[in-house]
Amino acid sequence: MGGERPIPKQVNRQAAQWFAERESGDMTAQDEARFRQWLAADPRHARAFERAAAVWQSMDAPMLAPIPRPARREPGRRMQPARGHRRQWIGAAIAASLALFIAVESDLPTRWRADVMTATGEIREIRLPDGSTAMLNTGSAIAFAPDGRTVTLLKGEAAFQVAPDPAHPFSVKAGKGASTALGTRFIVRQLGDGARVTVTEHSVRVALARKSAVLREGEAIDYDADRLGASRPVSVADADAWTRGRMRVVNRPLGEVVAELGRYHRGYIRVIGDDLAKRPVSGTFDVRDPVGTIDMIQRTLGIGSTRLTDRMILLHC
Repeated sequence: MGGERPIPKQVNRQAAQWFAERESGDMTAQDEARFRQWLAADPRHARAFERAAAVWQSMDAPMLAPIPRPARREPGRRMQPARGHRRQWIGAAIAASLALFIAVESDLPTRWRADVMTATGEIREIRLPDGSTAMLNTGSAIAFAPDGRTVTLLKGEAAFQVAPDPAHPFSVKAGKGASTALGTRFIVRQLGDGARVTVTEHSVRVALARKSAVLREGEAIDYDADRLGASRPVSVADADAWTRGRMRVVNRPLGEVVAELGRYHRGYIRVIGDDLAKRPVSGTFDVRDPVGTIDMIQRTLGIGSTRLTDRMILLHC
């Protein structure tokens, strides 16, 4: 009694891509035939496709095409919309947003390991057993030792305010590195297989393999699996603005700003076009209302958008 076999990540990605191509209206008769072959090749393909459709509907997004059934071929009544760049944008955005949601919902290993997790758009502060506090940013997870003095950042970002206890150092592990508090406040953000450490008060020692660096207030450092970067100055007010539900930017490219806002949005936001993505943006924005912030940026820059509800927003000239 093995039950249903789990769906591999690759199959989920394929299902998201097929769903996107059907919804965007760019499939030819040959594409439809290949899709039907893929659907019938493995029962998990049909399950994955139905899951992609269910995730899309859970985003309050409109269904632009009927859900196919692998057992028999439905007559092709649907008119194929004209091909064009706009349809390609929509298809790519649907695929990316579905893949993102399915990956988040399938993140069971992190859920099993985590003591605390935050959902997309949620910012939450908790008290650790030793009296220190950890504020988790959107889509983040931590695990901690029983005494609270060793924390592992499993995903996302967290800000720590450390309770003093010289006999028991407070450390945060992320990737292969560790950050040990020499003061009281610092932020750790996961970056791929490494992390970024930012000190907002006093100092922190960051160690990776046999290398280490001491950061002072207003400094940050990045590391990956093999390399510890150089420390650099940062604005503390900008770095910890998210702990107050804000995001402060000065002449940052629109693409970067939108990507950062996307962390707080239960949906998909993308800038279309390299020139537009490079356009500088400055301001203080409310990360608790990413759609309202996007609306304000759109009006300020005088640019357009294509939307399938507020869950999927494509900004363009």
